Amino acid sequence: MKMTPRAFFLAGLAIVVAGCTAPASNETVAEAPAPSAPAIKTSSVTLGPAVSTVKPGASVSFSHETSGPVSVDGNGYVIFTINEGYPVGTLDLMASSNEGLDVFGPGATQTISMADGTTHTWRVDFTGLTDGVHYLRVRATAKPSAETGLSRGYAARIEVGDWKTAEDARKAAKPMEMQADGEMAVVLSADETIE
Repeated sequence: MKMTPRAFFLAGLAIVVAGCTAPASNETVAEAPAPSAPAIKTSSVTLGPAVSTVKPGASVSFSHETSGPVSVDGNGYVIFTINEGYPVGTLDLMASSNEGLDVFGPGATQTISMADGTTHTWRVDFTGLTDGVHYLRVRATAKPSAETGLSRGYAARIEVGDWKTAEDARKAAKPMEMQADGEMAVVLSADETIE
């Protein structure tokens, strides 16, 4: 008798389904013991450093809380929480003023012993100088030894005075234009000189 492809397929499917079903009764099915595998010789492998997408620099991360929006010529503060991954050495912290903020007081710079734990808090006081959104920039330099020093920067957003109106005016000065692909972009003029 000759089997058609359809009959062959159905017969194969029946065998597969029959093999996948569990026994209908509570009988125990005995399995054949697995053959012992040959002994495998093991060796240790030394891996290189893990691939990372973090920018090179100090093993330091930041978070912050602000005292809230301040008025022009008003004072505020930012409390930074710094986490570092060093067992020894010092962590030098420095906050810098910019055109919209003036950093003041003894907390503008600080040196912390990294042997005192891995989480540190740091208060930085500032005065708001002009309306707008400004960024209080800080830099941490980890010095696990006298010969080495790695840095990492961070910035905290500060809202001063009538910051919404100032932001709207800044955005209006650089209007967005729709591009051919539907994306919005600020178009800046430029001159190119090829020599």
